[in-house]
Amino acid sequence: MTCRCADASTSDRRRRSARSGLSSGARARQRGGGSATAAAGRRRLGRRGFSYLEASISALILGLGVTASMNLYGSFVRGAAAEKERHAAMDLAGDLLAEILTRGFEDPELAPGSFGTGAGEVSRKDYDDVDDYHGWVESPPQNLDGTVMTGYANTRREVRVWNVQLSDMKTVASNGSTPAKAIEVRVLVSGKLRATAVGYRTRHEGYE
Repeated sequence: MTCRCADASTSDRRRRSARSGLSSGARARQRGGGSATAAAGRRRLGRRGFSYLEASISALILGLGVTASMNLYGSFVRGAAAEKERHAAMDLAGDLLAEILTRGFEDPELAPGSFGTGAGEVSRKDYDDVDDYHGWVESPPQNLDGTVMTGYANTRREVRVWNVQLSDMKTVASNGSTPAKAIEVRVLVSGKLRATAVGYRTRHEGYE
């Protein structure tokens, strides 16, 4: 009888110990599982934080690239516009110079060595010799008949004529004193010089 009770007590202790061990194992597994979950969460947070950093750097690089591209494009557009303006100014200067060089060396109705316009030469279409153009200014540019050219609202053409030494056409001489004259046509756009054309007219011929 006593022996059976002892056996029963022993069995009870074993069952309680087993349950206690099971509870401890479960608690350990729970603790272990919680630690693993926390570590996984930290890894996910770390990966998410690194992605934000990457995105920020990528956005910065993209922004710098777009800004540089826009600046480059703006410079290209400005350069193209300036080149187009320069070519138009060169055409205007060349056209007027070519017109002047078709005129005579001096006015046959005036005394030899005379310089400047004669009586009745009040407009460009009346000019018959190169020095009649001296001091000519037009803004905006005009055609020979006096009509204004379109598309040149901020453009100005001006002409200067002077006598030069025949042996050295860069040396200025007194007006009417030599058989050679230099003609300079300047074109300005918005007050800035954009083109200059220079030609020479001798008593027998004219050339650029």
